[in-house]
Amino acid sequence: MTGATPADPTGETASGVGTGHRLTEHLTVGGRVTVRHRLPASAGAAGAAGWATDVVGELVSRDDDSLVVMGRSGPLPVRRADVVAAKDVPPPPSRPGPAHRRIGIDDLQRLMDRGWPATDARDLGDWRLRFAGGFTGRANSVLAVGDPRMPVGAAVDTAEAWYAERDAPALFQVVGESGFDPAGTPLGAELVSRGYVVGGGRPDWERVLVMTALADDIPALTEQSARVVADATLTPEWLMTYGEQRSVVPGVTESVLTGCDGLFMWVRDPDTHRMVALTMATVQTGWSGVFGLWVHPDHRRRGLARDLTAAVGMLARGKQLPAVYLQVSADNAAARSLYESMGFGVHHEYSYLRRP
Repeated sequence: MTGATPADPTGETASGVGTGHRLTEHLTVGGRVTVRHRLPASAGAAGAAGWATDVVGELVSRDDDSLVVMGRSGPLPVRRADVVAAKDVPPPPSRPGPAHRRIGIDDLQRLMDRGWPATDARDLGDWRLRFAGGFTGRANSVLAVGDPRMPVGAAVDTAEAWYAERDAPALFQVVGESGFDPAGTPLGAELVSRGYVVGGGRPDWERVLVMTALADDIPALTEQSARVVADATLTPEWLMTYGEQRSVVPGVTESVLTGCDGLFMWVRDPDTHRMVALTMATVQTGWSGVFGLWVHPDHRRRGLARDLTAAVGMLARGKQLPAVYLQVSADNAAARSLYESMGFGVHHEYSYLRRP
């Protein structure tokens, strides 16, 4: 917390409605926030009501009346009515470098999780158990970053039981530096001893690259580019086209796709006017994420994936988001080459482990 400063004594609008609720309703639970709030009469540098102080940390919870922010000194309850300013802030840098490189692996994984949120989730210490009716590995796996606050074997037992309650196989997302051996990590070794396999029988799950770029380094659309359309609304046509590349779970897929602020982008065939390429771009604190980028097989090698990625870069610059992330299977050489040519580099990797 910082030193106290004078604050608006009422925090109310002209209509008498407190502004604290409005200021805090869009904060991201689980994300890093900064909150300025009024102090009670017994606190503060002046020892009087009306003074304010700041707290920066993870927003642990929010209900109708209060927030809980995990600050440096531990969890701090804050009455929403006492809030005079609040906003999401990026994770703190964990290593030197430009914006897209200095974020830590665990922080970027959590950011990506918020960009593609499961419909059912439970925290297990720092781990996150996720389920979304089988729609995508990301939304149906254990995000195993940080400390589960129990022995690894017990944590695996807990996760397996949680997925069994949902009639789903346990799937673990094991994360590491570029080139790491997932079976060589403590969690990976535990899983392999139980019969889990790296990739779980799917080559595209054996190594997934998390690539990042500075938004300013991503080339812009040109006069020769295809016309990219963007809309904040998920339309039935976009969803139907998306379903041409992967199985859609009615109700669940829509919830995952709309669970984070962002834009749905697409390109139409100029002759048939059908959607032939699409992606979803998230708008998050300091970042935009690329999800579900797909081009119809009959329209590949025409630069449409490049045009959509360029559009995401332009979106990020327009929103003053300095960095962009995406995830691509290591076995997709064509996509890797494209992204590298547009300024992306590998930040880290992850692998899925499950029983075959």
